[in-house]
Amino acid sequence: FKIPPTVFYPQPKVNSALVGLRFIGPAALRQRFAGVRPADLRRVLTSTFQQRRKTVRNSLKKLAIEVCKGNKEAAKDLIGAEPLPLPKQVLDARELGDCFALSQELPMDWASKRPEELTPGQFVELTRLIFGPKELNSGDENQEPLGKKVWRKLKHGSD
Repeated sequence: FKIPPTVFYPQPKVNSALVGLRFIGPAALRQRFAGVRPADLRRVLTSTFQQRRKTVRNSLKKLAIEVCKGNKEAAKDLIGAEPLPLPKQVLDARELGDCFALSQELPMDWASKRPEELTPGQFVELTRLIFGPKELNSGDENQEPLGKKVWRKLKHGSD
């Protein structure tokens, strides 16, 4: 909800908002990622938000060239590719009314959008498009770990 500037001293010249976060467990997070590696998602997020005012197409050019092993034509095709169909588990979650899955479909004009116009679910699908779909084995105990510091930078003196 919105918080007016009058509740602060000194009063800021901007409006504030309160945001609530609800964390989910590793199993639910893997379900939402639907086979996307967290490290790949981080690379996509870092590339797109380093220069936010660029379109997604322009901010991902360097990453696409790297993923395509230097082949600029393949990278250009990758950046211009149509979105992949949603995985079955995402479609199943949509039927159950999962709001993350409901906003996960990547729009056809994704490359011309700015990063702040995409939802978190669409970034998962963008990562799947760039790095390719991975097979998801739900019963596999040897899954890649999610990692504890996927979303924040390391602090000084820590591993």
